[in-house]
Parts: sequence; structure tokens; C-alpha cells
Amino acid sequence: MKVLFACRPQIFDVPGGDTVQLLKMKKYLASCGIEATISPNPADIQNGVFDLVHVFNLFDIESMHEQTGRAKKLGIPFVITTNYWNPIEFFFETSHSLLHRMARSLLPRSSVFNYYAGHKRKRMSNDIALQREALDRAARILPNSEEEALELQRDFNQPSEKFSIIYNAVDFEDIETADANLFADRYGLRDFVLCVGRFEERKNQLGVAKALAGLSTPVVFIGGVPSYQRSYFDACRRAADKIPRSLFIEGLPQQEVFSAMKAAKVHVLGSWWENTGLVSLEASICGCNVVTTNRAPWREYFDADACICDPADPTSLRSAVDAALSAPYNQSLAERIRERFTWPLAADSLKKAYESVLKETLR
Repeated sequence: MKVLFACRPQIFDVPGGDTVQLLKMKKYLASCGIEATISPNPADIQNGVFDLVHVFNLFDIESMHEQTGRAKKLGIPFVITTNYWNPIEFFFETSHSLLHRMARSLLPRSSVFNYYAGHKRKRMSNDIALQREALDRAARILPNSEEEALELQRDFNQPSEKFSIIYNAVDFEDIETADANLFADRYGLRDFVLCVGRFEERKNQLGVAKALAGLSTPVVFIGGVPSYQRSYFDACRRAADKIPRSLFIEGLPQQEVFSAMKAAKVHVLGSWWENTGLVSLEASICGCNVVTTNRAPWREYFDADACICDPADPTSLRSAVDAALSAPYNQSLAERIRERFTWPLAADSLKKAYESVLKETLR
């Protein structure tokens, strides 16, 4: 079987969770006899070359629309890994509109949010229509959790039988080969609070920095800084001035990130929304206690074995980090990840979804 992984054009220039998904799925599908080719170019979708097209990321509207449209035109079945969470609250909480801020200072939050949400959905109506069209045309929708599937069913009225859950996972070989002392020896830090992720408003490093003001434990932020997020990165650094010991590192090779995780005590992900939070899974395997956002499918992945925080509430963020710092390492989370969230298991589930789609197209 030959599959085209259709992705966003910046997949390697501005890497994210979908970058990891692509590379790991390509690697582990090969052992299942499936050859995957990665390309952001819709022109690479060709009859007679690929049996199936796998589109990643429902939010890259323009690329996704071109890719799914071409697959549909050529009669090649396609599936979508959506990486979806309803973004309205994120837009609401991070709005820079002066009128918006004034309204929030004068009126109840619920009233302002309801008005804002209705207005925002109207402004996004074209994008939402394109997303719905792609989902309607897809042979299969591949969310990374049951909770994500429910979001998609609610927002786009998709039938439940159209979904196949493909869980995100961890590559244990990569983590096991990481040098536990590399980061600690270079920066002179151990048992600190770590926050890994591309610097952008959705990841909410600014909220984390503000919530951890005055924390005596060192706090380390690691992540790439896209050119369009430079001012946000600067704001995060200014906010961290109130943390007695903070360190900002603009991106590291993956093995060095794993080394940092092995040297840390706690990993915190306080995002406004997450598909899963691959870094939280990786951090747990590296030996961190995990703090993760409640704007994500945390129940399926973390259950009661992580400290859950509300990104809108600085007190919640701080309390979750304090609890994770004072607790012994949670071994049960790492054990569950090793049992349920591995790339071989994910690749096997994906292979079955592909085979089901191709079988249906032959009927």
C-alpha cells in the first residue's frame, strides 16, 4: 500500500505535534508494509501512484482545502487526522481588542463570551464551511481521542461511525538513548520545572510565567520562536523576570529536549487547547511529574495520574505545579503510556483504518 501524507507547507520549518505524528507514522507504518510519502504539494496527489491520501491538520485551511479537493477530483479516497479542538475560547482569551478588554472589565464573562463567540463564528464562517466540507468528503476521520471525536461531532455534525481513534504515542527508543546528564551538566540545573513547546499564544507560556512568579524552584522554557511570535516570546521573558531563577532556550535538538526532561522534576503544559500534548507523554516517560491543561483530552491519556490545570486561572496553574513538585514521581502514568500509547500500536490501528477505507471503496 502507498499513502501520501498531505501536510502543511511549514511542517519542518515550524515543527509541531503534527510533525512528530508524520515522521513516527511513516517510520512505523513501514514495518507494516505501508509506504508513506510526505508532501505539502497538492500536485503530488496522483492517480496510479497512491492508494490513499492522508491529510494532517484541519486548521491549515488553505492547504487542507486544496489537498482534499484534488483527492476528491481524482477519486482517490482520503482520511484526515484532524488535530482539532474548538478554538473559540482561545481567541476570546487572547483577543487584543481594546473594546473586548473594556467589555470584560464591565460585564459578566459569560455574557461577553456568548456575544464574542457568535461574532467570531460569523467571521470564521468560510473557514468552518471548508472544514465541514473536507470532513463530509473524507472516507474516515482519525481523531487522537474520544473527546476530540465528540468535539468534531458537536461542531461539524459528523456521524460516529465515520471515526477511528488513533492515539498519539511515544517513541521509547529515542528517549532511552538520551543522555540524562547532558542538560544538567551544561546548565547546572536539576529538579526544575520545565515547559516545552513552540512559543505561541495558544501554548500559553505567558500565563505559566505569570502564574509561577516568585517560585523558588528554577523554571526552564524551551521552544522554537516563529518570526511572527517574537513579540510574544519577549513578553514571556519579561513576565519571567518575577521568577527568581528562569531560563529561556530558543529550541534544542530532540535528544537534548529529552535530556532536559530527564533532569527536570515537573513538566507543565498550560495551553489554551491541545490535541493531546505529546510533550506531556514524553515527559512522563523521562521521569517528570506532569501538569497538563484541562482544555485537552486529558482523561483518556492521563486519568488521575497528572495534575490538571485551568489555563484561565493562574491560581489553578500554580497549585498544580506546587502539587507536582511536592509529589513523588508518578510511575503509574509511565506504565500506562508504555502499555497503551506506543507508535507500533498506533501504526497498527492506522493500518486497519486504511484497509477498511480501501475495502469500502471497492464495494
